[in-house]
Amino acid sequence: MRTKKPSSKPPAHVLIRVRSENGLTVEAHSDVIEKHGAALFGKIGQPIGPDFRAELNEQIERGIPTYLFITTREGWNGPYVTYSCLLLSVHDRLDPGQKSLVPSYYLGEASKIKTWFEVRSITRLTREEMNRICVVSSGRSIMAVIKSSAAVFRVVAGGSPEGRAPKQSASL
Repeated sequence: MRTKKPSSKPPAHVLIRVRSENGLTVEAHSDVIEKHGAALFGKIGQPIGPDFRAELNEQIERGIPTYLFITTREGWNGPYVTYSCLLLSVHDRLDPGQKSLVPSYYLGEASKIKTWFEVRSITRLTREEMNRICVVSSGRSIMAVIKSSAAVFRVVAGGSPEGRAPKQSASL
């Protein structure tokens, strides 16, 4: 019987670009985390692929810190800011028992959401930390590609798809 060698590739993470009216998305999810210890962030539109969802959940199950990064503009047409959210799990549907983890402002849209990210924390990243998040498909930092038409990116933290180790940080 062969045993699997540990993977040498860096852990995968997911980055989503969102529109947020005056930072209310982050604030609403932070309030739910404060009250319940976790929140569900729903991705409206096209779901992430089942293989990517499974990969993220497998990393989490193995104890590998796995993140949802949320990028949004600060203020009307202001600079992009990014938040790291420690993932607890990724679901393809909302469990009725977890409705209290969804901010009320979009609970009515829950049936349209096909990817749910259960997060434990939301931490704003510094510009330096943002520049160390790299899009796997292009090898470029998120700040170089965030204005593209894509709203979801498979990313690694550490500055390159080859997985150079990031500097230790409380949020990464």
